[in-house]
Amino acid sequence: MSDATQAQAAGQSDARIVTLICYGLYLAAIAMVVTAIVGVVLAYIKRAEVRGSVWESHFTNLIHVFWAGVAATAICLAALTIGVLGIWSGVQHNDLPVAIGVLPAGYLAALLFLVWYLYRTIRGFLRAAEGRPYA
Repeated sequence: MSDATQAQAAGQSDARIVTLICYGLYLAAIAMVVTAIVGVVLAYIKRAEVRGSVWESHFTNLIHVFWAGVAATAICLAALTIGVLGIWSGVQHNDLPVAIGVLPAGYLAALLFLVWYLYRTIRGFLRAAEGRPYA
């Protein structure tokens, strides 16, 4: 085996390990959000190094999942805020405002996002463990 082939194999092995670490950080983000930030930073750094390889699709997936999570969090926080303000307004005026209906919708959106997040993260982890591209 030539030195170039060994270096390429070592680079692929390193990319696989970093990919698995990033997916692990994303799974840990369910309990502690800051780990997802560390994972996406690693994904952005490593994606340029693995262009054209199996691992590029994994890093692209990780980046997409992170930004979808940011968007979903903003939407769920907005729904929670509108719902809480609706309850507060209802207490002040002795009526049940329409804004209260946003609370269950926000919780449903958060639950659906969690299922999607787990699917994308676990699927990616398993495919990376097998050495296959995400897509």
